[in-house]
Amino acid sequence: MEKIVFVEQVDREPKNISYALEIAKKKGAHLSALFLIPVVVETVDWIETQEKQIREKEEKIASFAQALEERCRKEGVELEWKIIQYRPRAFMQAMKEFSPAELIIVGDVDLKPLAEEDIKHLEDISLRMNCPVLSIKTLMPPEKKSKAKVWVRMGVFGALSALSYFVFFPHIEELNYKIYMTGTLWGALAVLFTVPIHAYIYGSFTECIPKLIGLEKSAGSDH
Repeated sequence: MEKIVFVEQVDREPKNISYALEIAKKKGAHLSALFLIPVVVETVDWIETQEKQIREKEEKIASFAQALEERCRKEGVELEWKIIQYRPRAFMQAMKEFSPAELIIVGDVDLKPLAEEDIKHLEDISLRMNCPVLSIKTLMPPEKKSKAKVWVRMGVFGALSALSYFVFFPHIEELNYKIYMTGTLWGALAVLFTVPIHAYIYGSFTECIPKLIGLEKSAGSDH
């Protein structure tokens, strides 16, 4: 049976496991979930404070995973899961235990702790595990509400950009003579405030374009 491995860094309940479960269900695949608990090794009071916090997190995640097992059984998906403290060696060992896999799906994971294993990007994990590694955000269905917000934002700043172009700039010579190029403190302040405002309006309008056409950089791609 095909195996899908899902990896996410968590403090409480995993946020994206439901999407991985749906993908495994559609493919008729076995789902292996690796939950990473963040560890701050520099903390001075490690034994008294952080160890207790990690134990509490492990208990919460284990409780969630047990409930998830029941859900998976009802939906016909085989599930295995593992909780580890997020350290490089522990991570690599757990991934070896879950291999071979046909696909690895990565949720919210900061790859910086894996630097000593020469892992800086998802592609580095792919090379180590000999299978595709994808960010969950590239597989999640588009959020209509988010798109609607982008359209509204684009409309507002598009209107302001048009107002700036057709109303403000046709009078720029007159404004230069009366305000901007007067060589006074007020003229300098007027320029200081006007330029950032127009830059913000145009920038806010243009940043909506890649979001709407799907060219926005995914969160996992620069990890």
